[in-house]
Amino acid sequence: MGILDRFKRPDTEALAEAAADKVLKALGQSPMAGQGVAQTSQPTYADGSGGQGLNQAPGTPSTPLPRPPEAFGSQLGPAQPFIPSSLDPRDPATGRALPRRAQMPVAWNLDLSSDRSVPWSTLRALADQCDVIHRCIEIRSAEVAALDHAFTVSETAINTIMDEQGCSHAKAQQIARDQFGEEINTLTRFWESPYPAAGDKLWNDWITEALWQHFTYDALPIYPRLNLGGDVIGFEIISADTIKPLLDNRGDTPAPPAPAFQQILWGFPRGEYQASPHADGEFFTAPGDLGEFAKDQLAYFVRNRRTWSPYGFSAVESAIPAATLYLERQVWLRSEYTEGTMPNTFMETDSVELSDPNKLASLERILNDTLSGSTQERHRIKLLPQGLKPVFAPTMDERYKSDYDEFLIKQIASKFGVQPTQLGIIPRTGLGGRGQQEGEQDQAETMSKKPLENWLVDVINSLSRRFLGASKDVTFTLRSEGTVAQQVEQSKALQVSLYSGQKTLNSVQAELGQPLYDMPEADEPFIVAGNQVTFLKGLLNTDSVGETVGQTAIGTAAAEADGKTPPPAPEAPAPESPEAVAEQKAFRAFVAKRKRSKQAWRDFDFKHVDANTAKVLNAEGREVVEVAKQRPLGGRRLSYPEHATLI
Repeated sequence: MGILDRFKRPDTEALAEAAADKVLKALGQSPMAGQGVAQTSQPTYADGSGGQGLNQAPGTPSTPLPRPPEAFGSQLGPAQPFIPSSLDPRDPATGRALPRRAQMPVAWNLDLSSDRSVPWSTLRALADQCDVIHRCIEIRSAEVAALDHAFTVSETAINTIMDEQGCSHAKAQQIARDQFGEEINTLTRFWESPYPAAGDKLWNDWITEALWQHFTYDALPIYPRLNLGGDVIGFEIISADTIKPLLDNRGDTPAPPAPAFQQILWGFPRGEYQASPHADGEFFTAPGDLGEFAKDQLAYFVRNRRTWSPYGFSAVESAIPAATLYLERQVWLRSEYTEGTMPNTFMETDSVELSDPNKLASLERILNDTLSGSTQERHRIKLLPQGLKPVFAPTMDERYKSDYDEFLIKQIASKFGVQPTQLGIIPRTGLGGRGQQEGEQDQAETMSKKPLENWLVDVINSLSRRFLGASKDVTFTLRSEGTVAQQVEQSKALQVSLYSGQKTLNSVQAELGQPLYDMPEADEPFIVAGNQVTFLKGLLNTDSVGETVGQTAIGTAAAEADGKTPPPAPEAPAPESPEAVAEQKAFRAFVAKRKRSKQAWRDFDFKHVDANTAKVLNAEGREVVEVAKQRPLGGRRLSYPEHATLI
């Protein structure tokens, strides 16, 4: 090597290759070598993609999407996006990985502390020790327990039967009940006591226990207990503070056969369980379609789900700020009575002699010793030395105002959807606060009660379909009869729907859960105008191709009774002779007589009216007489107007 070669700058590419070789050798000797960790590799770019950045993903880099110059290639523009560097396995078809649900904490499954901002113990302590929170949970649990629960056929199944068999809604309900009646009875018997060992525990106990889990933790782990034959004998509610949800690579619940949940007891996993849409494993020995085992199943329900956490957000957790202030307020009130945090009387003095702290303390001790422990002594007249003037502190009732306490209680109650009046806070506005109470009830029904009921229905349906083999055509229901005023309003609403033809008698009966009427009129809609009942079926005349050409006699009268102007009905040909006019008059008398006596119809023998008109008149007369024979359910005669041509 010459002198000039000795001072020559090394080749940059050679230095980079040497450095990369050293790094790769170092990685190969590390403890994590070959464990699937990310390794540095050179980036690759698609044609015309541009791109910047390092690629630090295992294996081959992600295939980037096209980066056309018209999107990112302008001067002083947003610049080309970085080439993605996937952390997860890539789809062979696209060369790109699926998105993660969230940026999860690293090693989440190894963190036995569950990474909760609020510990489980804090939530449980508040639910047990804060009287307002405890009472709110009791109120909401009692509201649900008071509801009537049952299994019934879903509306989807009823609509399917209506489409397939072309029957009415009420008839479809009857068919569905006959078809799914045995399954409904089986589910009803099981849920009378969902506990594996029933004993004295019934539905109300089970749903109350589930609601305490929901309001405290917003997590409801349920384990299905099986007998030796593989049949579910009950659903055990597991304390949510012992169950840790696991995450897969994408931050979602792992699918079978991987474990989805672990039970943490005394700081260590003591069991793990699978999550599956169905449990079809055979006891311990044979896995199901997805590699799941029946004995390893666990259902985990969360109402307020969030993408960044597998845990929910409970009402107790949302009430923590207001509940903390409320508890501090209670401590202050208790201290006023137990510790005497403020003296009742102070002494002002301008005496020079008492400016000596020792003499002042001696006088204070003498006065307190004289008055303490003796009620009689405190009520006697006392003479004070010159220079002493008593100053009385404000009493408890003067310093205490309930407005702040009511504010805190309302804040806590709002998190649970409980009305302040249910906690003893009387409204001060309106006529006895009645308007405010009615507004609170309407708001609670919409914002709190109905959403909770829908969630509970989904929970019971999921358990029944997943573990009990229930059909999707059968659904769980929660229903309240309501107050007397609400029942009256419901009756009025049903009456309006019935009289306006929106519902039939049998649909009303089905909605009320009562037996259906076994007569054709009960499945036909009708309208009531005054004292007239008009069935809607067949109110339009149609031609041979099915086009509407007008209304029948009954349809015309019904439209007139409703104050509507109907389209003109097809008229019979006008009579051409006085004999024809007289014959039509005789025909009207003939129809009226048949209608009053309810005799069987026979066609009138026309002599002077043309054959087509005679056929139309006889058909309409027969319809009027037959309809007149019908009577409503109450026994009142149905009154039907006659056709225009008969009047």
